[in-house]
Amino acid sequence: MRILVTGVTGMMGRTLARQLIAAGHSVSGIARHPHHNLDSEVDFVCARLGGPVLQQLADESHVVVHLAPVDPTAPGTAGINGLVHVAHAAARAGARLIFVSHAAGEPGLYQQAEKLVSTGWAPSLIVRVAPLMGRQLDWAVCRTVATVMRGKESLRPLRLLHVDDLVRFLAVAATATTTGVVNVATPDTTNVVVARHLLRAADQRPRPHRLPIWTQLTPDMDLAVMQEDWQFEPGWSAVDALVDTARGLSGRKLDGAGAIDLPGHLPLPYEPVPRSGPPDGTPLQCAAPDGLEGEFDDRIDPRFPVFAASTLGEALPGPLTPMTLDVQLSGLRLANRVMGQVMALGGVMAAEWGSRAIAVFGHRPYVGVSAGVIAAGQLPGWDENAVLQHSVGDAPVGELLPLGRPPLAGGLLGSAAKAVVVTRALAMLRHLKSETQAYSAAATAEHLDTAQLASLSDAALQARIRLLRDRIHQGWSLTALWLIDSGVTAATLERTGAHAPVPGVEALLDSRRVATETAALEAVLRRDPRVRALAAKGDLDSVRALSLSASAEIKAVMSRISHRGPGEAELANPVFGDDPARLLIATAHAAAAPIGGGAPPDVFAETLPERMAANARLSRELARDTTMRYTHELRMALRELGSRRVAAELIDAVDDVYYLTCDELLTMPGDARLRIKRRRTERERLQALELPAVIDRSWRPLDVN
Repeated sequence: MRILVTGVTGMMGRTLARQLIAAGHSVSGIARHPHHNLDSEVDFVCARLGGPVLQQLADESHVVVHLAPVDPTAPGTAGINGLVHVAHAAARAGARLIFVSHAAGEPGLYQQAEKLVSTGWAPSLIVRVAPLMGRQLDWAVCRTVATVMRGKESLRPLRLLHVDDLVRFLAVAATATTTGVVNVATPDTTNVVVARHLLRAADQRPRPHRLPIWTQLTPDMDLAVMQEDWQFEPGWSAVDALVDTARGLSGRKLDGAGAIDLPGHLPLPYEPVPRSGPPDGTPLQCAAPDGLEGEFDDRIDPRFPVFAASTLGEALPGPLTPMTLDVQLSGLRLANRVMGQVMALGGVMAAEWGSRAIAVFGHRPYVGVSAGVIAAGQLPGWDENAVLQHSVGDAPVGELLPLGRPPLAGGLLGSAAKAVVVTRALAMLRHLKSETQAYSAAATAEHLDTAQLASLSDAALQARIRLLRDRIHQGWSLTALWLIDSGVTAATLERTGAHAPVPGVEALLDSRRVATETAALEAVLRRDPRVRALAAKGDLDSVRALSLSASAEIKAVMSRISHRGPGEAELANPVFGDDPARLLIATAHAAAAPIGGGAPPDVFAETLPERMAANARLSRELARDTTMRYTHELRMALRELGSRRVAAELIDAVDDVYYLTCDELLTMPGDARLRIKRRRTERERLQALELPAVIDRSWRPLDVN
């Protein structure tokens, strides 16, 4: 089915387009302005509503979803005249028209709009929504928050609707044939007093002065059609939607056009970052031999041709599953873009760093060495030679930058650039420690065990999966900022000779946490060869019976890092909590190795810079560990949803969920089984290949013989 979305570059339009594409539909879109987060698969036209281009798009479509606001005070508004043009185009094309109407809006305006749609020639569905809430703080959500905060306190029942649920309903409605009017809202209610209390719990208390407000916050809404005819159940209750809105408010301030990120803060992201090509239109080149390119592989900009596997495979062992490639790699892209903002790269280099600082070939992660060398020249505490040595070692490579260094936004290089970056970094890092601690506390507060997951409705479970994806992305961004902080501290220590330069962007995935937490257990195994031999076999029961000290250490370690394990960022992999024998085997392997010098313990840090460096390492480990906590929360939620999909006969096995992307799993395309089968086969094919450690423009599989 082909679906046209107006206002497609707004938050709602981008999210809906992504869901429709995941469901297997073709999506075209029209809006007055482009947006860098719009899915590249959208056939986008930048134009005003009206004229031949709108009619052409409508003629090619089965359904038209009108999301461009009719409210003249909303950003990207098309007004009533825009709706007239869309209704006329849909009628001439014979396309079904879906119009989103705000029940809390100005009655005269929205009644006029609804009448225009319902009396038109196009078959139509009017989706009348309650005041919107959610962490996706676009203009409509900001208006709801402003209305709640500025209105009189009242105990009158208040219905709300989470943005997630509206998008989910529209994705269903787009493929239906139903016409008429449907009210969409939470079946349960809250009130202004409770809503105001929950919103004030955000770190940044909303300041709604001078913002537009809704005319009627508590409109009467009959939900019979939604519940009986559509059988639709929102995934967010009214109170939970308010709590989620408070999550999104942290680190942002309200604005009439949508919330704005506050300087020095890193708010919770709410949409995945798509890949982007070079802004100057340079074509990307396939790096794989004919027939061996993976579905999710990157292509290479010939100006940045060198990539290296480095140490990424320890946390992300390839070939990775599509779910992991979707969730984790988009999170790492976001993290790299956050780092890019500190560097203020601009232009071609910003696009390369944001999309391919960590790239994928053969469904395996690779570090962009060419881009990394340029970044090392901008970031304090980074060294070009150290980055190159850590990434490629002594492997022969061609020119890292065959067409020369691209111009950077500021035009500064070397020490001058690093001085500017330090100033910018310190401004961004002001609240990093408190935000990292809040992130860790949120992981504890948002934890659900298997019984609690099983008690969730399907809609609530899907809402949780979306939230967990955003939380993982937040964690990678926090880790990236701590990596910059480590570089600033390393630069401070440079004169003392005690510094170690940052080895490159792959340090995002470095972690000593498991080794630190298992050190005591490792010592027990070193002292007793009999226990170590049993541990090496994964014989947990025998180890516990033979050594009380080992048994106590195993219990203590499992209470702290049961969410960790080998290849832990791959969602399909089991962790220590799934199989404690894996913990025993890994620790026994470490205990059998010679005792090395290792890194000096942070306890011996004496000077202020050394203590700062130690604190930065601890905080980066906290951000990284919490990201893995959320990764395991998502893993558990995916298993639960997978078991339900199997019971509903939508997939054949629970682990089929890892062969869909996150959006695909939540929308379930009609050809889901075919996608899963094709991707399983592709992964098996890629597993049989050994890829080179360094890729220079292209790669060929190594001869395993």
